[in-house]
Amino acid sequence: MAISGTGAIAERAHIPALQSIAGVEIVALQSRTTEKAQQVAARLWRNRATQPAIYADFAEMLGREQPDAVGIFTPNYLHCEYALQALACGAHVLCEKPMAPGAAAARRMVDAAAGASRVLMVTMQRRYGGFEAAVQRALRTGAIGTPNFIRARLSHGGPEGWAPGQGWFLDPQQAGGGAALDLGVHVVDLARWYLGEIASVSGYTARTSKPIEVDDTAVMLLRFRSGALGVIEASWASQPGLSGLEIYASAGRVMMGYPRNELSIVGADGTPVPGYSGEELAAQFDVRDLLAPFRALAQNFADAIEGRAIPTPDGLDGLRAVEVIDACYRSSRSGRHIDLSR
Repeated sequence: MAISGTGAIAERAHIPALQSIAGVEIVALQSRTTEKAQQVAARLWRNRATQPAIYADFAEMLGREQPDAVGIFTPNYLHCEYALQALACGAHVLCEKPMAPGAAAARRMVDAAAGASRVLMVTMQRRYGGFEAAVQRALRTGAIGTPNFIRARLSHGGPEGWAPGQGWFLDPQQAGGGAALDLGVHVVDLARWYLGEIASVSGYTARTSKPIEVDDTAVMLLRFRSGALGVIEASWASQPGLSGLEIYASAGRVMMGYPRNELSIVGADGTPVPGYSGEELAAQFDVRDLLAPFRALAQNFADAIEGRAIPTPDGLDGLRAVEVIDACYRSSRSGRHIDLSR
């Protein structure tokens, strides 16, 4: 496997996760500056017998290494270009979210992966969180009935806090958007995973507290094909960050996250649903293991390549999330709700 992009999320999460998967060997790192790639290699391959080759040019890395798979963890504007090159060379692709700055580019990636018969996955790893997976299981089994409303929020103080020096996040040409695109895709993906396809979007985006050219806050009102409703909030202007979700259903309720990072799944009488009490969930996973969702996603990518699993979330999931964010921006500009019916 070859890796493009050696920024904060690659070094802290994606590369360590991939290194932990049996059968995955990272043979090359590519960064626009070889010095950065060399620094990352020195830290993450410190006690390893073999070292990755270092490249500044993506096409050169593909040509020389001919990897089976490529991880693309670059600034957003490079995702589509690099994915198309990798797929054309016969490589499977694991792409950082958002899949692309806009839906048209994301669609090209989906079509290219289908044409090449290659796996295309997007790193919306929150599906692999222990709490998130438990919520999906409760909904899938009908433990709380039919969901009719979701409110989901993801917020922090902005990329300048957790990824200093990566100014491209604040550049509309390189990023394609602000908090709505960066954080919104995660919660939109969860909302769609839980409640199904989204039929229409009304959105507002704003710069509320930062002198930047992209949005630092976004709110979206969703209508699902099922008739359910949803509210999505994404913010880079929250100090400290506060994230979580609520789902209301015909026979119960979900409360996840918010101030103490807890999960509550209760029935209509307000008592915990059997199998979903705090003690039962604590025995199944450790919410303090922040890399666990990244490792699970990396394992799914490897298994999908070998034909042992369905890639999740795949390119179509990534496209659908970007379509909703596109609709949010269009709605905010026009003052109209956007119909996504297909």
